[in-house]
Amino acid sequence: MADKIYIILERCKMNFINEREKKLTKRQIILLILIIGYYSLVIIATTFGRSAENIFVRTIDFDVLSQYQQAWNQFSFNSFFHIIVNIGMLFPLGILLPLFSEVFLKAKWMLISSITTSLFIETLQFITLRGSAELEDLLHNTIGMMLGYCIVNIVLIFLKKKESHKQIVKYLILPTAVSFVALGIIVSYQMKEFGNMPFDPYGKTDMSHVTIKTSLELSNEGKKMPVYDSKGQKVRDVEIISPKEAFQKLKHGDIYPMGPFGAGEEFEGETLVITEYNLEHATDTKGFSQPVYIFRVELKDNDVVLTAPPISAR
Repeated sequence: MADKIYIILERCKMNFINEREKKLTKRQIILLILIIGYYSLVIIATTFGRSAENIFVRTIDFDVLSQYQQAWNQFSFNSFFHIIVNIGMLFPLGILLPLFSEVFLKAKWMLISSITTSLFIETLQFITLRGSAELEDLLHNTIGMMLGYCIVNIVLIFLKKKESHKQIVKYLILPTAVSFVALGIIVSYQMKEFGNMPFDPYGKTDMSHVTIKTSLELSNEGKKMPVYDSKGQKVRDVEIISPKEAFQKLKHGDIYPMGPFGAGEEFEGETLVITEYNLEHATDTKGFSQPVYIFRVELKDNDVVLTAPPISAR
């Protein structure tokens, strides 16, 4: 057993010596400069390039789906822009690293490099308070870097023609999966009769810092309300939830985080009294006008009257 361990250690030693004796080629030097330069730009842009006035809370967000839900609700290029940028941010490194060293042509080492590269950025943001540490950013950065790795390997197979084209299949799995997810989102949206409501909740809002009360008699029964197109023409009637169901959504935090119904530390410990509610119409992402509940809220022992975020009645 001792002999086997000795042989393994000797091999590791020889490999280390051989690697040190190898000199970088001009191509590798150029690639190394590009890698260091680009990664430095990414760190500056995501951390040190931000204003010192924009101080973030030192927290770690483990919610991966909320950003997708918010983007889906608002359904526009701008709403998906943050996701696209995070995927594309480390994409160039996924191309440069395999070209720099054959070590990164192996999926295992490339995946480890992708995770550690992104994790360093998130850790730096967490320590410096110049950004928020989010699990979804780590996921998107890693996917982007691995996409670059897959693309460069496909190109190298075509150029070198040393490997069978069957090898391309394994490098097509990730790009194909990402493409199908994107296509599925677009097709699902197009198949919807009406659009999405931009102010629908994308997560549970913490309402523990306020107390919500009402003396209004809220009906348990829903009814039908019309939906109008962009020209104001009635499309059809739709079933809506009852006022009591809408109030429960408000009370339990199933709303868009806004003002006292979001982080709102200035409202800590306040009692919010629902004094009035109305059924109104709001425009969705396809231009249709859909029914929504609007609650008027008064701060207890205060003359301040607020409007709660619209709650979709459908």
